[in-house]
Amino acid sequence: MDRRTPLLAFAGLLAVASTIPARAQGPALERVSTVVPFPRGLVALDGALYVLSRGRVRGAGGVTAEVQDQAGTIFRLDPRVASPLGDEDAPAVRTNGAPFAVPTAPPFRLWDRGASPPEADRVTDRPYCVLRYHAPTASFYLCAFSGIDKRAEPGRREFSKNTTDGILRYDTRTRAWYEVERHDIEAGGSYPHHDPAHGAPPHGWLNGPDNLLPVGRWLYAVAKDNSCLVRYDLAPIELDPTRAHPPSERILGERVPLEGGGELLLYGHSALAERDGWLYVGTRTSSLVVRLRLAPDGTLVTPVAAQLVARFEPFDPRTGATADLTDLGFDDLGRLYAVSAQPARVHRFVPDPARVYDGRAGASAPWLDLAAQTANPHMKIENLLAHDGFLYVCSGDGYSYQQGALGTVYRARLD
Repeated sequence: MDRRTPLLAFAGLLAVASTIPARAQGPALERVSTVVPFPRGLVALDGALYVLSRGRVRGAGGVTAEVQDQAGTIFRLDPRVASPLGDEDAPAVRTNGAPFAVPTAPPFRLWDRGASPPEADRVTDRPYCVLRYHAPTASFYLCAFSGIDKRAEPGRREFSKNTTDGILRYDTRTRAWYEVERHDIEAGGSYPHHDPAHGAPPHGWLNGPDNLLPVGRWLYAVAKDNSCLVRYDLAPIELDPTRAHPPSERILGERVPLEGGGELLLYGHSALAERDGWLYVGTRTSSLVVRLRLAPDGTLVTPVAAQLVARFEPFDPRTGATADLTDLGFDDLGRLYAVSAQPARVHRFVPDPARVYDGRAGASAPWLDLAAQTANPHMKIENLLAHDGFLYVCSGDGYSYQQGALGTVYRARLD
């Protein structure tokens, strides 16, 4: 849910932008594809790039029967195709991508095209974020953040939130979709929606699922609105491709002990990454990045204790300004990339709790400033992927030629 009023949010963005140190804008950007409407997740697999479509962005008017925005479709792209920013009409980029997996009902709750107004549909799934692939289950996983982008009005951009959040997967063995988790709208706003000790799954843990990540046999997922980390056991799905609702448990909330003593309050869990025996968690509201020790089997070492590795600009309820961390990812050299969603920037650092990275305004310039390179201070990015010498980034910006649905996949060369 967007809690910012437009004028305060714009003022906050200007204030943050004015404090960023002068520097180069980072490596040159190239466009890879403008086919996917609002791309919201990337997977590199077998020489192809798989990208999830969230659907038409609210800045373009939100969901509408006039545009087939293909929300929930996974596209397959050629990662070798690219053109520089100045070549906006490159035919290869405009045609780079085709549907790989199209959502089906069930398990998707597809938008009712007869709903009037569009946001009258209160149960639809608009895939909100991230796309991951888990080889042992041969499945793609995504977050089904339920709600509708309302039509744009002068000075207003709104999202209408439902309470039917979930996690869905596409199994390449059966070529079908399945439900991993779901919150029942009939249960209201309580998360989980029933006693997980006695009720059969799905448990409805997640209010605003914002990211997920497979680690071994486990799927970790975070939710920003009720600030939690949940773990799912994927082993049953490996044995049975049709299995839904695997065993799950909530393992982390807002209060997290620190190694060496003390406690952190984490609000708005939103990003996940994993490397060298650590699980990294980023938050959108408190704008912190912490890491938690992983055991060899992929579970968290207990008792759970965190190390702080980065801090960014926290959410300011007065101005609406925030770093808005939405994704994390590592490259092959162990450098961590963090998305600051709007204005669109990417920070890069090597995690070291002895030298906490300071990404707050005026402290550290971003490694890549997409908003500056595209001359669009309102540009928003969401997800990233470091692969094969490039950083790929998803954006719902205005360079798409697909019926006004908007969306671009960019890449920048890693040095």
